[in-house]
Amino acid sequence: MTRTLGLADGLSFWWKAKRKTFGEIRASRWNTSFRLRPNSTDYDTYEHVFVLKEYDFPIPFEPRLIIDGGANIGLSALYFARRFPEATILAVEPDPANCALLQHNTRDQKRVEAIQAGLWPSSGHLRIKDKSADANAFQVEWSESPTSDSMPAVSIAELLQKSGLQTIDILKLDIEGAEKELFRAGFESWLPNTRLLIVELHDRMVPGCSKALFEAVSKYDFDCETRWENLIFYNKNLD
Repeated sequence: MTRTLGLADGLSFWWKAKRKTFGEIRASRWNTSFRLRPNSTDYDTYEHVFVLKEYDFPIPFEPRLIIDGGANIGLSALYFARRFPEATILAVEPDPANCALLQHNTRDQKRVEAIQAGLWPSSGHLRIKDKSADANAFQVEWSESPTSDSMPAVSIAELLQKSGLQTIDILKLDIEGAEKELFRAGFESWLPNTRLLIVELHDRMVPGCSKALFEAVSKYDFDCETRWENLIFYNKNLD
């Protein structure tokens, strides 16, 4: 904690973590603060991003566009924003409470846009399957029509078009099984234009995720490696 936040802020955070109170965490060296909820999985998310350094691996280019799919409370977006200050980051999160915290935690990062939506092959409407799930484990499903608890479905192709760019430099997907849908249809419009793909698979929740992913990427020239829970694919055609 002190290594990440500095001595004073790190010790303050350590004391809050010891008592499991959390709340607003000051990060003076980042000129901001972020909020973690007590009695939630927020601290686990913090550990993955900033202690285990899940996304801290060599990236041999300076990204202009990052899409953070399954942005949760914004800690991965905050990490990417600090590492790549010139990148535009589209942070997509379906759960309203998570998205509100995502907006709060990235409020000082002017190049981060928080989008309350779920990633899907096409636009439309989605709803959360089980609202009692942990805050980092919400799954979405298709809704034929909008309801009081539905949210927009947005495609990766739409996000790429929205950016005005031709290439997604980093696409991070931790979307609790919805990756099966993304890699089953419509990927031809964005996958060959993705330079670096980071995916956490969820076959234990939605069988067939890995099959859909590997069938899709096998159509293009990607190299693959693993880091922690993620598969990392490098597009050799966009070196």
